[in-house]
Amino acid sequence: MFTTGSKLFFGATTLSVAGAVVFGASTGGAVGVMGTVGLVTIAIVFGFLAGINYFNNDGNVPAMQQGIQSTAGAAQPPVGSSMWPLVAAVSVAGLIVGAVSKPVVFKVSLVVALAAVLEWMVQGWSERASADAQYNAALRKRILHPLEFPILGSVGVIAVVYAFSRIMLTIDKKSTPWVFIAVGAVITVGGFVLAGKRQLSRSTRAGVCGLAALVLLGAGVASAVQGQREIELHPTTASDPALCLEGGIDKEVDRHASQDVSLKSNVIANVFLQSDGDLVAFVNGYRGVEYQEIAVPRSATVGLIFHSTEKSTSTMFSRLGTFGENPEVIKCTTAVNSGKQAYIELKISKTNAASSTPMVLQIAGSEDKVIQIVVP
Repeated sequence: MFTTGSKLFFGATTLSVAGAVVFGASTGGAVGVMGTVGLVTIAIVFGFLAGINYFNNDGNVPAMQQGIQSTAGAAQPPVGSSMWPLVAAVSVAGLIVGAVSKPVVFKVSLVVALAAVLEWMVQGWSERASADAQYNAALRKRILHPLEFPILGSVGVIAVVYAFSRIMLTIDKKSTPWVFIAVGAVITVGGFVLAGKRQLSRSTRAGVCGLAALVLLGAGVASAVQGQREIELHPTTASDPALCLEGGIDKEVDRHASQDVSLKSNVIANVFLQSDGDLVAFVNGYRGVEYQEIAVPRSATVGLIFHSTEKSTSTMFSRLGTFGENPEVIKCTTAVNSGKQAYIELKISKTNAASSTPMVLQIAGSEDKVIQIVVP
C-alpha cells in the first residue's frame, strides 16, 4: 500500500526522469549533458527517499496493535545531534570535485567519507544500546576513542607541519628566521598565559587552541594558493655535465661542494690520486691490490669514490665513450682538496655499438695518468 509521502516522492521521481529524457533529447552539447546528469541525480535522490518512505510506511502504525505505544518510532527518544552527516555530505562533494580535478582530492575525500560513515554508524548504534544515555555515551567512547585520538592527533600534526611549511616557502628567504622567532615567541608566551590562568575553563582553552590552529591552517591554505617563492636551483656536475668542461677549479659548484662522502651503495672501487701523481684504483673485495683498470657492468649504475692525497686541488673525469654521432659522454667530480673525497656515479649505456673514444678515468690536466674502464 502506497502512503501519501511515498506517492509524492514516486511522482517527483517520475517527473525528474521524464524531464531528463525531454531535456536530453531537446538540448545538445555540454549544456544538455550537464542538465541531463543533474535531472537524473535528482531522480535518484527522489527514488531513494520514496523507497525509504514506502519501507517505513510513512511512519504510520496501526492504532489497534498491542504495545505499539512503546515500540513505534515516534515513541523512541530523539537521536542526539551529530556532525557526521554534514561531514559525509561535504566528503561526497569532495569525491565529485576530485573525480574531475586532482586525484589527491578524491583520495582524501574517500577516506573522510568512510570515517564519517563509520562514526555515524557507531553513534547511531550506541544511542540505541540501552535506555541510559550516559551508558550509551560511555560505550561509544570506549569503542571509538582508541581509534580517534591517535588518528586525529596524527592528522593535526601533519596539517600544522604542512601549513607551516607552505608559509615558510611563500615568504622571503631573509624573513624566514624572524618568522620562526616570532611564532616561537607567541607560542611560548601563549603557553605561559594559559598555564598561569588556572581558572580558565576547559572549553575556553580548547577554543583558544582551536582558533590558533584555524589561523595557522588558514594562513597555510592562503600561502599554498599563492604559491611558493622562486627557489634557485644550483647546478651540480651530476645534473649539468657541461660544468665538467668549464675551465678553472674555482667554480661555484666546487666552492660549495661537500668534501666528505657518506656510505654509498653500489661502490665498486676507490680511486686514489697519490702524492706522486699516480692514479690507482682499489677494487672492493681485493684488499691491497692496485689496479690500472676496472670493470664496469653495462647498463648498471655503479659508484666510485675519488680520494685526493696531492697537495693541490684535483678533479677526476670519467670519459664514458662516444657512440655514433652522439657527443662524448663525460662526467666529473667536483674539485677535491688534499685529504678529501668525492663520489661519482657511472652508467654505461646499453648499446651494441663500439665506442670511438677510450673509456677512462683521468685527472683534469693530466691526461697521461688514466685508469682504463673495461665493459664486459
